[in-house]
This record gives sequence, C-alpha cells and structure tokens, in this order.
Amino acid sequence: MKDFHLPLNQTQRVRFETALHKLQVLTPTMVLAAAVTIADTIPINHEDSVLRGHWTLDQKGKLVSTLCGVVEWVDKLVHVRTLQARYRPEIRDTLIGRVIKIGPESWRLEINSKQDAVMMFSSTNFPDGIQRTAVDELTARSIIEENDVVYAEICAFNHDGSPELQPMGPKCGKLERGQLLMVPPYLVK
Repeated sequence: MKDFHLPLNQTQRVRFETALHKLQVLTPTMVLAAAVTIADTIPINHEDSVLRGHWTLDQKGKLVSTLCGVVEWVDKLVHVRTLQARYRPEIRDTLIGRVIKIGPESWRLEINSKQDAVMMFSSTNFPDGIQRTAVDELTARSIIEENDVVYAEICAFNHDGSPELQPMGPKCGKLERGQLLMVPPYLVK
C-alpha cells in the first residue's frame, strides 16, 4: 500500500493484518511479487495490451488490486485470486469428497464447493455385476455409506451447475484408511 491510504476501523485493520501475515507466511519468496493486498499496484508492461480481470481496478493508469490474494495471468487477462475463495470445480479435476446423502439414484458428496457433487449409481461398476434395480439404494448403502470418503473425477456438470462425478479406482472409489486433510483452495494448483 504505497501511495494509497484506506480509512480502516479496528476490525478491518485486524483482518487486513491477518491476510497480510498469511500472504507473507504462505507465499514463497520467489512468488512474493505475485502476492498483493488491497490497493497494491500490480506490475504490468504497458506496451502489452493487458485486460483487467476480476478484483482489479484501473486507477490513474495503474492496475490496482481490490483484495488480498495472488495475481494470476491467463494470456493477457490479469486477475487476483482471493485467499478465502471456495473451490471452483472444473471438468477432469480429481478430488476427494465426503458422502453426505444417499438418494434413490445417486450419492451426494460434499467437496468444499458452493454446490454438492453428485455421483450417479449408473456411473459406477457395482461389485459382482449386480444389476441396477429398484433396490439400488440398499445396494449402494452396502458399498458406500454416509460419511465415507470417495476418490472421484468430475466428468460433467448437471443442468443446475452441480458437478457430476465418476468414481476412480476399485470399490467405487471408496477410501478406507487414512485421514482427510482439508486444504484451502488457494494452495492447490
């Protein structure tokens, strides 16, 4: 915050200092130039035509960040990825989700996104070649129950925007041993 001063109340100041501390601790020193706080100038080459993206502002010919985060470039588009963002699923992402509900045709998984993911019974290979019948929900409960952890891949998105998963690995992708460690999305590349 070189030439820009913001009037902050006590709560805002504490949040700002916490975010600044997170940036300094979590960002390697090589990438520190890409970490910005509110009102930091984003270094750009004015000879290149640069497009202003999310969470940036054009202030007197300088590109300025409007939140704390990491600067990302996509071709000529410059945007800031926030530190507290939720996971945004994309097709072919592999992930680990926790089963929260078993419905008549699918498992519903929590994947730390704005919407829960769906894994359809029809996309899984049930053991022993069991045919899918009206008792699929009972069969599904014998394989994967609520609170089980599943390894899957995003294969599509439903009409409501929820990601549709297909299981990875044997036993419908169920993971049986280990611990689930939740990691903030900004640490995942």
